[in-house]
Amino acid sequence: MINVVSDRTMIEADNHQKLLSSLLGKIKKQELLQFLQHYSQQSSAFEMGFLLHFTDKIRLPGSKKYGALIESIIRGSSQQQTQLDQPDFAKLAAQVEKLLKHAEEQLAAKNYLDPFNLAATVIEQLQSSCNREEKTESPLKDCIARSFLILNDLLNSEAGPDLKDSIFNFALSKAQKFSYSGKIVEENCYSLLLNAASDGEKQQQVLHLLDQAIKNIKKLHREKDHEQQEEFYLRKKITLLEKMGKPDAARKVVYENLSITTFRKEVIDRAIDEGDFSTAKELINESKMINQQKGRLYLTSEWDERLLKIAIEENEFRNIRTIGLRLFYDQFDMRYYLAAKKTYTAESWPAEAQKIMNTIKSETHFGVNGIRALAAIMIEEKWWLQLLHLVQKNASLAFAEDYYPLLKDKFPLELVDVYREALRRYAEHNMGREHYETLVGTLKKIQSLPTGKEVARALTTEFKVKYAQRGNMVKALNK
Repeated sequence: MINVVSDRTMIEADNHQKLLSSLLGKIKKQELLQFLQHYSQQSSAFEMGFLLHFTDKIRLPGSKKYGALIESIIRGSSQQQTQLDQPDFAKLAAQVEKLLKHAEEQLAAKNYLDPFNLAATVIEQLQSSCNREEKTESPLKDCIARSFLILNDLLNSEAGPDLKDSIFNFALSKAQKFSYSGKIVEENCYSLLLNAASDGEKQQQVLHLLDQAIKNIKKLHREKDHEQQEEFYLRKKITLLEKMGKPDAARKVVYENLSITTFRKEVIDRAIDEGDFSTAKELINESKMINQQKGRLYLTSEWDERLLKIAIEENEFRNIRTIGLRLFYDQFDMRYYLAAKKTYTAESWPAEAQKIMNTIKSETHFGVNGIRALAAIMIEEKWWLQLLHLVQKNASLAFAEDYYPLLKDKFPLELVDVYREALRRYAEHNMGREHYETLVGTLKKIQSLPTGKEVARALTTEFKVKYAQRGNMVKALNK
């Protein structure tokens, strides 16, 4: 039967092809041209397919040819023909990708001029649309990145020096127009520019451009914090100086701009690695003052982490305790708790650990993170009875599940009571098939505990009566 259907389909396709060939033989050239012109006006998809297929036949200079093509693509991808400022970005990107694939094929065939003209034109034409698109990752931004990749491949190819000069000039002219905003075109353009600066003269041009940009940004610092923009240009300058074989000058850029937070961190970390703790501490204290002046108190922990590292290296118990616990109360990260613990004897530590728990409890609203921190301390110290009491006071299903493996053998009867309360709360506040499956799975689970079967049976009956209107829950329980 399958073969008969397949044969019939092939015969129908063959007949269709013969009919089409016969019809094309009878249509006059002028009639065909009129049809193509009319149909292309009615169907943007057909128009695009036609233009892309016969790209090589367009007799215009490279940049103008691809400019006209991309304008047509933008027009064809617009939601309405009159709204050219609102293209369908996904549709636009799909069409541009066909052009970029053509450029990559030309590049592989060592035809270098067309790939350059196409990639440059895509960047020029799509930049504004790309900047308007809100998504961090998008097909349109992929087209921009792919175009820059083609230009970089050209720089690494056997293309002639004139074409590589054109790539440098293209990147330079675009970079001169930027006021850094973190957009994808700026990021890629400067990377391309540094790659294209192949000799001393070009490198000096780029260096001058970067110095001017840095100077302009520093002026803006008087009114507003532009650290991110300043760092962008400084990083590019460092990369360029290293490429020019000037590592000392590159390092000097970092040390002359310690107002940049990331530069300061790098210098501090280098000092710590080299054992120059006094310099590191001095820079950290300055950093804290800078942060306070800028209202950046949230960065304090990053500096404290470095101070703790130094204190550990210098074996300063008092600082380890002070800084470690300050970090622990801020983040509830057990690494800092354990750092402080190591500075006490086994006999003296339990009292200190209890003080730490009391400090957490003294907060009016220490929240879920605080409860989790208490549990983590109890587990570290093997205070199982205290952990049970904590779980009993916070009888949520998630909380009970997390500590079930630790408590099931030690306090099985008490744990069943915790689950009884936790399952009641869960059933009351959660609806939906997934939640009902969780409910049933947990009821099965507690049956392995003493009195668990009786409690599970009683809860099942209770839920079926109390939530009789929840049909899916009753079905799940009946299983």
